[in-house]
Amino acid sequence: MWGQYHPIPYKSRIKEKFITLFGIGLSFSQAVWWSIGGYLSAQMSKVIPRIGTDWLYSRIHYAIPFLICMYLCYAKHTGTNLPVWKYYFFTIRLHLRQRTFLYKKGGS
Repeated sequence: MWGQYHPIPYKSRIKEKFITLFGIGLSFSQAVWWSIGGYLSAQMSKVIPRIGTDWLYSRIHYAIPFLICMYLCYAKHTGTNLPVWKYYFFTIRLHLRQRTFLYKKGGS
């Protein structure tokens, strides 16, 4: 039975859980995106001062990098069903690739 597999385990919609935070099970890639968002928000709070004196609204702009990372983590491109970060990566890589132009010899 070489080359054959049982289709039931591969059609499972169960995702792996790398870590659980606040009751939310995260896969490895999601945990990486959460970590990047938290790190960027912490670095932003060191560089950019608070706006105003209110406790909540003076710090609300620090959540922007975290929200962008959450968008990249959970959103999917509708046409390809790829994660948005992977779609953007492939699109940028496509536009920046080394191109080879093949021209036909003219005149003969």
